[in-house]
Amino acid sequence: MAKDPVSELIGGGVRTRTPFTSLLNRFLYKFKLPWKVVKNEELPHVMCSVEQRINFSHLVDQVLAYGVVGDLVELGCYEGQTAALIQMVNVRHQARPFHVYDAFVADWNTRSGTVQERLKRRFAAAGLPGPIMHEGDMRHTLPAELPERIAFAHFDCGMGDDPERHRDLLLHCLEHVYPRLSPGAIAVFMDYHDPDRTVNGLNSNPGVRMACDGFLADRPERMEVLYGNDFSHGYFRKR
Repeated sequence: MAKDPVSELIGGGVRTRTPFTSLLNRFLYKFKLPWKVVKNEELPHVMCSVEQRINFSHLVDQVLAYGVVGDLVELGCYEGQTAALIQMVNVRHQARPFHVYDAFVADWNTRSGTVQERLKRRFAAAGLPGPIMHEGDMRHTLPAELPERIAFAHFDCGMGDDPERHRDLLLHCLEHVYPRLSPGAIAVFMDYHDPDRTVNGLNSNPGVRMACDGFLADRPERMEVLYGNDFSHGYFRKR
């Protein structure tokens, strides 16, 4: 039986358990040991959790269902795991232009083909039209290649490097994207972590909160955290 494309994009490529690992984890849990066993082959290079994908699906659907003006953008797309999900929701409505921005040079796995080729294959396998790709350093492609109005923006431009460098890049993106966000537009930030409000998620890129909280300090919007299980993310809605 063919896999349902919706469930595959939301639930595909996630951690699975074998009877052996489940038994070990029950043992660890019983004795209150703070570990969990996951076999290496059970982690096929997952970039976001199922919970995060569900959040993306609902948030994109909101701006489209309520007619928020503008295109969809993703800043930092890598192989397109979240981009394909965003496009899947987009085509359910009257599909709008969807732009992705990436240097397409970082590569964290050994699968065949370039990052761009794997992104294109992912979209083709899901039967989705490809996004408008903007290749290059976002310090150069923004703002010239941004659409005039934006209804949804996903920021995932971290490289796991120095938090201040990450903050500076994200601030550059925010400074150019924010004025183009329509009223009611949603901006989602991967790795936004607030230790007082985030449940379970890791603070893997502290530069995200540094940039978001600083940028919004004198603006009416405020960040809201989203439950992402092992990962962290948050969003704001443009007023």
